[in-house]
Amino acid sequence: MLKIEDLIATAPLIMTEGAVVERLRREFKVELDPYLVHSGFIYNSSNREILRGIYKGYIDIVYKRELPILIFTPTRRANEERLVQAGFNNIDINGDCVRFLSQIRDEYGNFAKKIYIGGIMGCKNDAYKAQESLETDEAERFHRFQAEALSNAGVDFLYGATLPAYVEALGLAKAMAKTKKPYILSFVIRNDGKLLDGTSLHEAFVGIDSSVNPKPLGYMVNCIHPSVLERSLQENWNSNIIVKQRLLGIQSNTSSKSPEELDNSSSVESDDFESLIDTMVALHFEYGLKVMGGCCGTNNKHIEKMVEGFCKGKQ
Repeated sequence: MLKIEDLIATAPLIMTEGAVVERLRREFKVELDPYLVHSGFIYNSSNREILRGIYKGYIDIVYKRELPILIFTPTRRANEERLVQAGFNNIDINGDCVRFLSQIRDEYGNFAKKIYIGGIMGCKNDAYKAQESLETDEAERFHRFQAEALSNAGVDFLYGATLPAYVEALGLAKAMAKTKKPYILSFVIRNDGKLLDGTSLHEAFVGIDSSVNPKPLGYMVNCIHPSVLERSLQENWNSNIIVKQRLLGIQSNTSSKSPEELDNSSSVESDDFESLIDTMVALHFEYGLKVMGGCCGTNNKHIEKMVEGFCKGKQ
């Protein structure tokens, strides 16, 4: 099995999973935990099987094409504070989620070497409200516990997702870097290619790369429509070699609405299906993005069509 850093350096295309939480809530009508969302589902037999089926559905798609895939632990909200609030403070829920995915991976025989497990972490508060983000030093302290728990459980890499603000992302990066595990950070952005706090992708990449050792393997964006990223890459402050070299990919939403419009939406929001796929394919071939997958609103159909589009474009 290649190390994750070697995979990213050499593989032309790496897929990720699609939506998990939104499918649990909308498609399977499962009640989410107010503190941990779906982290504790691994301890409930029926919910565990639903979760297992979702992950296997995504893996089975790439298995047919022999493509590598990144799958993420169901732990975005499993920080130390929320574990205490949910009454899970004496249980290694982060480690158990890693072991849950490892068991799924082991079912794939030789193909298991193409399945990479990322320990997912998120900001402390609302990912759509940058004003609630932690300052850098506080963020480093806050996220250290979970970064160490996931790292100790043997993840292939750490993944900070749906990050709205530079200051907390920097602290998260510092906490991740201390584990010595490879890590990737993924931001929420607007049409202009700026984080929700107004920091451009270029500024965020340069700031974190120059402040943290080791620096991230690279950066991604998630929880946005691919058309948002396509437009943002045309802005002057993002049209440079640093963004081109350091931006790895996108986990796309199916809706192009703003974070504020999507926040706590009562239904799944989706734009045109074919347009979504076409834009993802364009981002891969025209902008060189290589880590491609889905976020809110996506399911097996979206991931399968993305894979078809990427593979057809190579022919």
